[in-house]
Amino acid sequence: MKLPLPLLLSLSCASTTTMDRPAIDAAVTDGAVAADAAPAVSTCSRGHAVDLLFVIDNQGQMASHGQLTLLRGFRSFLDALAPPTAPATSLRIGVISTDLGTPGSTVPSCANSDVGDDARLNPIRYGQAMGSHPPWTTDHAVVRPARCAPDFAQYPSFLTFDAASADRDGFREDFFCYGFLSGRGGCGLEQPLEAAYRALVLHDARETPGNQSPNAGFVRADAVLAVVVLTDDDDGSVRDCRYATPGAPCTDATSVFDSTNASWADASLTGRFYLYTPGSPQDPTWNLDRYFDPARPSQGLTAVKPGAPQMVVFGAIAGVPMSTPQHADGTLDWDALLGTRTDGSDGYVGMSPEGPVSMRQRNPDPDCSARVVPSCRREGSDYDPADPPCGSDRQSYAFPSRRVAQVVRRFDERYQNGVLGSICRNDYEDTLRAVARRVTEHFCP
Repeated sequence: MKLPLPLLLSLSCASTTTMDRPAIDAAVTDGAVAADAAPAVSTCSRGHAVDLLFVIDNQGQMASHGQLTLLRGFRSFLDALAPPTAPATSLRIGVISTDLGTPGSTVPSCANSDVGDDARLNPIRYGQAMGSHPPWTTDHAVVRPARCAPDFAQYPSFLTFDAASADRDGFREDFFCYGFLSGRGGCGLEQPLEAAYRALVLHDARETPGNQSPNAGFVRADAVLAVVVLTDDDDGSVRDCRYATPGAPCTDATSVFDSTNASWADASLTGRFYLYTPGSPQDPTWNLDRYFDPARPSQGLTAVKPGAPQMVVFGAIAGVPMSTPQHADGTLDWDALLGTRTDGSDGYVGMSPEGPVSMRQRNPDPDCSARVVPSCRREGSDYDPADPPCGSDRQSYAFPSRRVAQVVRRFDERYQNGVLGSICRNDYEDTLRAVARRVTEHFCP
């Protein structure tokens, strides 16, 4: 979650250097999930197994609230998934970062320009960007469990938990050591949707014979797959045609990372991901159908569950208001939150106890020309219109995560498998428990 301006200003004022782009490793596309993969045997989990992927925003300011709040709520999440008398018997947990680099340009805070952490499970160990700011030796030593060794290879690609025999407190501490990705500041241009897609689909994460892809073995055919995104920004998954579907047309947009390129929606790098009209030439992002198209469940994130796309749950703790518009029955009113116009110009605008909030696309903050109106502000924080422009250091905030919320909406409306919560809350237990409920609904009787 952001404190006012430091990262925003550093990105808007920084110069970038254009570099030659190396050819991508053929294994990235060769390992992609085949469209004609054999269908899953079951449309529910007979073994009550769960594969859980956390997509964690690791830009530096996320450490003090978002990541630590998630880690504090993990024990109750684990209890909701696998209580002592409970449904889940086997759990796998993988973590990836939102850093996919800034291909073609060097940007401050983005340690590896070409691929970032490349959506590799356990980026502490396998991410090229994380290797430049190791969190296991530098950050929050007081709150890190004693079992966190100063060893990047302490943990494998993903963690496993057996509900019948595992030590819950020990597993919670292992998750803390494995999943705390603060470092000294990850890339501030986050690509959570593309990171999830690359982790699961392009780096074929399925447990199949002979699979040698980077994340192979994580996704089991009989397990419910849950993806949970943690971010205080919108998704900036930039079209990099090296990763396009073979044969599909693609207009590369990686020049958006070049601050000297004037063809994008704003002079600042951050503004280029909030001030464009969706679908316009100034939109640098992949179409959301890439990640989930309800009409084509054999593609996108659900491609790893061929024949059983309803076995994928998608949740997000992201930049959305703490109090979202509701229908009379208590369900989220997606039209009121995101608007009904394709350009997002009629998204939600309101006043929270912590100050003005907005989910509207292209909604510059009248009190701070360097940003859009925040989607939410830290629960219980003070808002004073008399504060200096752009706020004070006592109030952190998040930007509108519109694209992330739109993908949650698609899963919610198609399979009732979408869960959305606000990153500005002081605890995430309600959201995590809602994810657990959606997961356990797909266990076979």
